[in-house]
Amino acid sequence: MTDTDNRPQWFAIKTRQDFRAEAELAPLCDDLLFPKEKVSAPGGKTRSRAVIPRVLFIKTTRDNALEMERKGRRHPELSVPFWIYRYPNDDSIQVIPQSSINLLRLLTADDTTRCEIFNKSDFSVNQRVRVTGGYFEGCEGYVQRVRKNKHVIVRIEGVCMVMLPFIHPDLLEPVAD
Repeated sequence: MTDTDNRPQWFAIKTRQDFRAEAELAPLCDDLLFPKEKVSAPGGKTRSRAVIPRVLFIKTTRDNALEMERKGRRHPELSVPFWIYRYPNDDSIQVIPQSSINLLRLLTADDTTRCEIFNKSDFSVNQRVRVTGGYFEGCEGYVQRVRKNKHVIVRIEGVCMVMLPFIHPDLLEPVAD
């Protein structure tokens, strides 16, 4: 066991009952991120909807995460079972970098807009880029076409992909693979 096993880290979890899992796991973790958005329901009412359905992010120690996963599957202490995302090549649980969590928090804030890159022919589809200024400085992603416009897509390996809000092309630089 290394020191990192005893240090709180971020993990992505998958559950069939995301809102219930949020309520049950929040007091057991150092932090919890469950990105939601407000949507209009019939009759003018608004409700919350998961941005990434059935996925939550918990900050806790590796040992605590594994123990909670075990209890949720086999014991009634946690009534909501969940599964921690694991690396594709082995069975170890996947640590989500703090920078990815910061990005998710920023992208799921209420005031975000879609990312669109206009008139910058220097960037081609699937080209790796880095943001050089603004809120997203340091984030790296890939240029993709979404609904006929170019966007910067950032991948959280094995969990999800997020599309950054508007970034001016002058704030992007190519990154060598």
